[in-house]
Amino acid sequence: MFDSQDVAEKLPFGFLVVNSKGYITFANEICEGFLDLHKSKNIQDLLPGSTIIKVIKEGNFEVTNYYLNERTLLMNFPIVKQDLGAILIFQEEIFQGFVNHLPKVIELKQELEAIMNLSGELVTITDANGIVLRVNNTCEHFFGVREVDLVGKSTNSLEKAGVINVSSTQQVLEKKRKITMHQTTKSGRRLMVEGHPIFHDDGTLNKIINISKDVTEISNLHEKLEETRILLDYYQNELSHLQKQNKEMVVKSRAMEKVYELVCRVANVDATIYLHGETGVGKEVLARTIHQLSNRKKAPFIKVNCGAIPESIMESELFGYTKGAFTGANKEGKKGLALAADKGTLFLDEIGELPFSLQAKLLQLLQEKQFTPLGGTEPVQVDVRFIAATNRNLEEMVKKGSFREDLYYRLVVIPINIPSLSDRKEDIPFLINHFKEMFNQKYRLNKSFDPEVIQSFIDFEWKGNVRELQNTVERLIVTAPDQCIEMKHLPEQFLPSYASKTRNIGNGLNLKEEMERYEKLILLQVLETSSTMKEASVKLGVDASTITRKVRKYNINVAKLQFQL
Repeated sequence: MFDSQDVAEKLPFGFLVVNSKGYITFANEICEGFLDLHKSKNIQDLLPGSTIIKVIKEGNFEVTNYYLNERTLLMNFPIVKQDLGAILIFQEEIFQGFVNHLPKVIELKQELEAIMNLSGELVTITDANGIVLRVNNTCEHFFGVREVDLVGKSTNSLEKAGVINVSSTQQVLEKKRKITMHQTTKSGRRLMVEGHPIFHDDGTLNKIINISKDVTEISNLHEKLEETRILLDYYQNELSHLQKQNKEMVVKSRAMEKVYELVCRVANVDATIYLHGETGVGKEVLARTIHQLSNRKKAPFIKVNCGAIPESIMESELFGYTKGAFTGANKEGKKGLALAADKGTLFLDEIGELPFSLQAKLLQLLQEKQFTPLGGTEPVQVDVRFIAATNRNLEEMVKKGSFREDLYYRLVVIPINIPSLSDRKEDIPFLINHFKEMFNQKYRLNKSFDPEVIQSFIDFEWKGNVRELQNTVERLIVTAPDQCIEMKHLPEQFLPSYASKTRNIGNGLNLKEEMERYEKLILLQVLETSSTMKEASVKLGVDASTITRKVRKYNINVAKLQFQL
């Protein structure tokens, strides 16, 4: 018989005494909450699979998990020299309370806390159901919420609440393996997250540990680097324009004679000139001609392509900035393109692409000939002549509210409409000759054009206008193997049989190669007739990123195709 019954009755957990035959000789009152002692006194009836008899015989201590009316922990140990065994029955949370107060456990928790907080990275631990158990002290910096608002919450609910855009824990729960992913938090931080599953010995999921590294600054640097690359390409393109020779206008048709006569009359007048015409008709050439004919020709001609400079840096590029205006700015500040054009001409190309947020500031520059640099407080006065150009319908943009009405009327003081190439076909033979001489000199060649080719160019519908004609002439000068360029050297779209050839299926043609060839042809044609990648994407009805990917795939030199005439 068990000798310490009074002590056992006072214990805060279940206590059973069992003999070597499995018969229960003692049970304290707490056991009645777990077992039906009136039903049987045999341990195998009440706790099937119990290992207590084995423990009594072998004399070894053993701990097992068991499910009664809730999850419990059984501690089995022998009572030496009495041929008895004892079973301690703990509710899991009560046992956890005991364990948490053990000195060794307290020491381990302190060490874990120190390790989690010393890393400088965000560490979260969840259970197998995705409930947050623990986070380190960087959570408020990363998530923008306090630790108390995270612990005990499901990661699924945190995702729905927008604390994170996507849960790494849910990914681990679905895939049952380590994952690496990007995550954006409510506070705008960008994280690189590794989710690590921790398994029980039986292979079931126990916990998930997520370790997150803040890569926000790295991402911002990548974006700034890309913006700088775009800007560098833009300025390199501008430099190539300045280095080109023989840029004089070809004026042979009556339509262009009228335009040139008007240009000569207004060149020395400082009123703002508004050039309108289709893509590739030669708006920049006309703007440079106006500058060369004016009394400002010895001063700078500064071009601003409103569709080529990223919107995020447009203001600083156009108006400049003061010292320390923003993080990453040049320590000495920057004067901007408006100031660079002082005493000269500021050419606002693709003005219809100017962000609405900058239109008011440009209006101030047009009206008062002054502007305030980014980060500055004092206005800067300039003496500038303005020329604006676009192929868009600004009147329609004004009606739709995407372009300021007051800015529109300030720009359209002297409007000049440049006719498309289809309205001045008389110029085509002279343009061909002009470009032929220019590229023969550039590439040190002596190519000529067959009269039949010139006639086919006159009959052709140049959707890209003069720019497309120029690019076609250059391509033929460079690629034609013979001294005289004949019909056989022309691209397929110029050949009468082209349509029938494209319908010819079979004959050993590879479908994938033919589709790619045709796709590249379409891209070349559209890019030749577009001023910007954005404009090309609109024409083709696809996202700009798709155009960028295809250009890279087919190794197309966009800067060369989009040479501004």
